[in-house]
Amino acid sequence: MAGVGVKDLLSADDIDERDLLDVLNKAEAIADGKLPARTSARMIGLFFEQESTRTRIGFDVAASRLRHHIVDISASPGSRLGKAQGEDLEDHIRTISEYCDLIVARTEHVATVEEIARLTHLPVINGGNGIGEHPTQALVDLFTIERRLGDVRRLSVALSCDPTARHALSFMKLLALRPPQRFTLCLAPETKLSNVAAAAIDDLRHCGTTIDRVDNVEATLDHDVLSIQTQRASSIISGRIGEMDAVQKAEDEKFTLTAEKILRNRSKTMIMNPLPRHSETDKSCDSLPNAAYFEQVRLSIPIRMAVLSRMLAGRRWTGRSRSRLQAGWPETSSPISSSLSQSVN
Repeated sequence: MAGVGVKDLLSADDIDERDLLDVLNKAEAIADGKLPARTSARMIGLFFEQESTRTRIGFDVAASRLRHHIVDISASPGSRLGKAQGEDLEDHIRTISEYCDLIVARTEHVATVEEIARLTHLPVINGGNGIGEHPTQALVDLFTIERRLGDVRRLSVALSCDPTARHALSFMKLLALRPPQRFTLCLAPETKLSNVAAAAIDDLRHCGTTIDRVDNVEATLDHDVLSIQTQRASSIISGRIGEMDAVQKAEDEKFTLTAEKILRNRSKTMIMNPLPRHSETDKSCDSLPNAAYFEQVRLSIPIRMAVLSRMLAGRRWTGRSRSRLQAGWPETSSPISSSLSQSVN
C-alpha cells in the first residue's frame, strides 16, 4: 500500500515525508502569491454532519480561489438522506459520486468517513470524524509553526488540550515526520491517553524527541510553541448539527491561558489554538505578539488549496496508513484506555 498510495486523506498516517514536503512547498508558494496553474473547474462536495466554521468555510474559500465550485451534499431539509422514505448513505454517496470530483466530509462517528471513502471512487478528505482525526488541521498547525519560527525540528512544542481531540491526535502523528527537540503534554493528572495517542507519543520518543508531561499551562511557557484548546474537546465535538451542548463549563484555572500569565513569565511562546476557543484562551491574549491563532486561520487557506490541487490532480498519499491496517479507530462511544502512566517520561 505504501508504494501505491491511497486516494484519500483520512488520517495523518496517510502522509509521508515526501507528501508533507510537497504540501508545505505548495502552500508556501500560494501564501507568497503564486497560485497553482489554472485547471478546468471541478465540483467539490461538502458532507458535514457536524458544525464547522473554519473547516467548511476554509475549503469553500480554497476551492473558490482555485476557481472550483462547491456544492452542499449534507443531509438537509431538502435532502432524502436519512429520512424514513428517503435513501441510505450508500445510495446517497454513490449518487453524489456521479456529480462531484472530490468530497470533504466531517462526520459524527469515526467510521463514517471510512465508509464514505469505501463507497466512492472519488478522493475523500477527512474534515474531522468524531474523536478520530483532523489531518488538514494538523497540516495547518505545522505550516503556521514553520512559517513563523522555521524548522520545527529545532523547536520545543507543548500541547494543552483533551488528548482525544481529533486535531491533537493528527498533530502528534504529523510531528513524527518532523520531530521537535522536546514535546510536552499539559494534562490533568487523572487524564489517561488512548492507545492511539500513546502510540503517537511513543513514535515521537523513538524519533529522539524528549517527552514530558505537566499539569499547569504556565509550565509550558518556556517552550517555543504552545497549542492549546479546552481539556473537554471530546464532549463538545460529539453530536450532529443542532445537537451540540450549548452549555460549556469554565476551564480549570490551571489550564487557562491569560495575558497576565504570559507577561509574568516573560514568555515568547507562540500560542496556537485550532478554534473555536472556549475559556481556555482568554481574549486578553489576542493583542500579544505571541498569539498566532488567527494567523492559523489565514494560513489554512494556502494549505487547503495545496491539498485540493494535489488531490484533484490525482496525486495519491503514500504514508503508512496504519489506521487502515489496524482494527480501526475507536468509535465515539468507546471507553478511553491508556497504555501510559500519568508520567510519560
